[in-house]
Amino acid sequence: MAAGPLAAQTRAAGGDPVRGLALMTAFRDSLPGHSGNALRCTSCHLDNGTRPTAMPWLGSAARYPRYRARPGYEETLARRVNECIARSLAGRMLPEAGQDMRDMLAYIESLRDHARPAGVDSVRLAGNAVTGRRGYATQCARCHGARGEGSTAAPAVWGASSYSIGAGMSRQYTLATFIRHNMPFDHAAVLTDRQAADIAAYVLSRPRQDHPGKERDWPNGDAPPDVAYATTAARARGQGIPASRPVLPRRIAPDSLAVPRPHGGAHR
Repeated sequence: MAAGPLAAQTRAAGGDPVRGLALMTAFRDSLPGHSGNALRCTSCHLDNGTRPTAMPWLGSAARYPRYRARPGYEETLARRVNECIARSLAGRMLPEAGQDMRDMLAYIESLRDHARPAGVDSVRLAGNAVTGRRGYATQCARCHGARGEGSTAAPAVWGASSYSIGAGMSRQYTLATFIRHNMPFDHAAVLTDRQAADIAAYVLSRPRQDHPGKERDWPNGDAPPDVAYATTAARARGQGIPASRPVLPRRIAPDSLAVPRPHGGAHR
């Protein structure tokens, strides 16, 4: 994407979309004090957030602020980015009025007028981790490493260098859907729903960093069925408790764990 057209957009809001994209494609190197693993924003939002099947940022700016069930309040785009930093990057949240955040928001804003792609078919299968281990070995290990440690070609998928248990990718259906439609990277969409679900189950059975405060997620008791951990609201309602998963100590604290309610409190 050419720098000229990007640079002409959203500067009025004090953000530089060119720098913003650079931060999101080299997060750990650019903002080491806020990075808690080896991932970058574009490890999941593929093709600089423009791949339709990989959680695209196309048209995202126009959708915020919006209510989201996981925090249980209306979330600004800046807070949404910070949640990804804290969870997927296992990192420390950025000051939302700071230049780094403004620049990243400027890049997402530059994609505001692009049509938002239709959602892909979700893979809503539990998966078998034993079968998935074999599938991972044949389909994934050559890029992501036999121990999920990642390589120069692909990010880590478990361990201290990967996303935390609080990330969306730690949910079975979310990861299985991502794998089904985007992996293997060099010949995507060759796996069946069952193969993708099994591989996801194996990957998610492996250790990853914890996310402090995760028990406060989905405060209205509406956690999805594939959530990776028990929440306070689910326990209070007597809902089923997910099987425990191995977690590693957090490298750095997310910092901002308070629940902001900038738009009038809880959803009604």
